[in-house]
Amino acid sequence: MIFLDILAAIAIIQGLITLIGGLRAARHMRTFRPRTERHDRVIVFCPCKGIDPEFETNIRSILDQDYANFGVRFVVESEDDPAYGILRRLGIHDVLVAGYAADRGQKVHNLAYAVQHAGELAGIYVFCDSDARFDRQWLSKLIAPLGAMNVTTGYRWYVVNRFHWPTLLRSAWNASVVSLLGNHAGNFAWGGSMAMTRSTFEQLHILDAWRGSVSDDYAVTRAAEAAGARIIFVPECLIPSYGESGWRELFEFTTRQIIITRVYHPRLWRIGFVAQVIFAAAFIALPFTQPALWLTIYGLSSARAWVRLRAVGSVFPVMSLPRFGWFYILFSPLIPLLYLYNMVRSALSTDIVWREKHYKLVSPNQTGVY
Repeated sequence: MIFLDILAAIAIIQGLITLIGGLRAARHMRTFRPRTERHDRVIVFCPCKGIDPEFETNIRSILDQDYANFGVRFVVESEDDPAYGILRRLGIHDVLVAGYAADRGQKVHNLAYAVQHAGELAGIYVFCDSDARFDRQWLSKLIAPLGAMNVTTGYRWYVVNRFHWPTLLRSAWNASVVSLLGNHAGNFAWGGSMAMTRSTFEQLHILDAWRGSVSDDYAVTRAAEAAGARIIFVPECLIPSYGESGWRELFEFTTRQIIITRVYHPRLWRIGFVAQVIFAAAFIALPFTQPALWLTIYGLSSARAWVRLRAVGSVFPVMSLPRFGWFYILFSPLIPLLYLYNMVRSALSTDIVWREKHYKLVSPNQTGVY
């Protein structure tokens, strides 16, 4: 009984700490509104592989930005990629073809090739993903806070249009990360919506950081941390992503992210592992022996999800009236349990499958491609 009391106490303290962190993140989401007007030349780099849900709509959203001085460089692995034909059909005739990656992630290889073969210089580099939907002010908002030696980033929100368990779980799992971003020095870059000046790109030696890497954004995050550069989270650049997920895709996607975290940020992975074990043990062991303490832990988890939803709704029109907001709140304890599954899987192997390619993650700068 004493053990359960101690376990409950640790889980409650852990819940309070994460709730406080969530409140701070929510305040940043509600209040951070940089409005610097820029006129720098911008190049947007968008790697494509395969056809994502609503691919053409996503691509048009990148091209239709309300910013006068920008160009887009789309890059694919080969002309056999279905994305290549659609891009050409949309009138994009200068699609870059990077070839196959031999010793790093295909996305990283494509981005490095695109930067080196952009065909022009620009003051600002922006990176995005083809499976996201961008509003017309995205580019202006993302680059507004840029300065010397900093990186700006948004993050993804998976939009759910119908009640579908794996799709909802993927969205809720991914949403939990939003509470880690805020007005602090511990932010990470997300490659689906990321910007920096060209001088920062060069000073951080990003091309070197990408050598042998499977993760474009973790490599940028590590390079920024090593150089003391600040990563700024721009809440208005929370980007919707559409499409449904099956169970296999859910487990593959979530486990892949945790495996990458284990290799690129082992300290964070270890902290996360311990935290998920504590929560899972308390949540499973307490309901019949200490129901009041169990309800406290459940309430803290639900409160954190509610705070996050309210904050996201302040910057993200799709979430202003979330159709399944109740799911994120009531089923919030399922997410740590899914994380624990991911953690156990990631402890057993560093092999991942990403866009139909198999990789063996040896270290942040050593990747086997199969």
